[in-house]
Amino acid sequence: MKDKPEKTIKKSVLLGLLIFFILALFLGVFIFFVVRNNVELTDSLQQTDMELTLKSFAYDEREKREMALETAAEDEYEQRLSLTNAMLKKDKSEVLMLVNPWNSIAEDYEARVIPIGDDLFFDERAAGALEAFLEACKAEGWAPCPLSTYRTQEYQEGLFKDKMERLIAGGEATTETAFDLAAQEVAVPGTSEHQTGFAADIVDEYYPELDYTQAYSSTQQWMMEHCYEYGFILRFPDGEQDITGIIYEPWHYRYVGKTVAKEIQEKGITFEEYCEKYLKE
Repeated sequence: MKDKPEKTIKKSVLLGLLIFFILALFLGVFIFFVVRNNVELTDSLQQTDMELTLKSFAYDEREKREMALETAAEDEYEQRLSLTNAMLKKDKSEVLMLVNPWNSIAEDYEARVIPIGDDLFFDERAAGALEAFLEACKAEGWAPCPLSTYRTQEYQEGLFKDKMERLIAGGEATTETAFDLAAQEVAVPGTSEHQTGFAADIVDEYYPELDYTQAYSSTQQWMMEHCYEYGFILRFPDGEQDITGIIYEPWHYRYVGKTVAKEIQEKGITFEEYCEKYLKE
């Protein structure tokens, strides 16, 4: 009778141990999966955090590059604007350059001339205006003929020397007075508007003489009246020699641009007076 309770106790102990091991096994499996999931979650979170860090870095780098490109573009724009303004300022100063017996051409000045006909050259910024001026005159039935435009220093020196020699040979001047007398009609080399590339001597094709009677030709009268419309002025008007330093030349036109030419025309002044009174404002 005593063996039965002992067997029952042993069975209970074994069953308890079995249940314990089964529970322990399930608990171990549970812990394993929980730990593995936590590790995976941690890895996932770390990976996500790394991805976010990389994306943030990439975004910051992209912003830096975009800002750098934007800054570079702004700098380039400012440089180009500055260069453009400098070029415009230089163009204006050259177009409105005052050249007369008291104002020589700058030694470093380089005329920007292009061919406009047989052995004739004119400043590229004004060549179109000169062509329009001549064509408009022809359209009215007149016959304008440009005789002289741009001249080099060497050419001007030749003209001046020739004028002095002719004055001396004709008995109109001595060696001592020839220079001053020649300078009244031919600009001293370095002081000729023709050397700027903005001046043109234009005559009537049927009266090519460079004398005051040129003013009475129909061609010249039309040009003197309408020259300002194309940006030109009659550079050396009658009766203004004391101001311009050059005798009346009804054939000599100078490009100054439409705005300035119109103002000079309306005010009835010389280019010297314009530069002195209005260019400084």
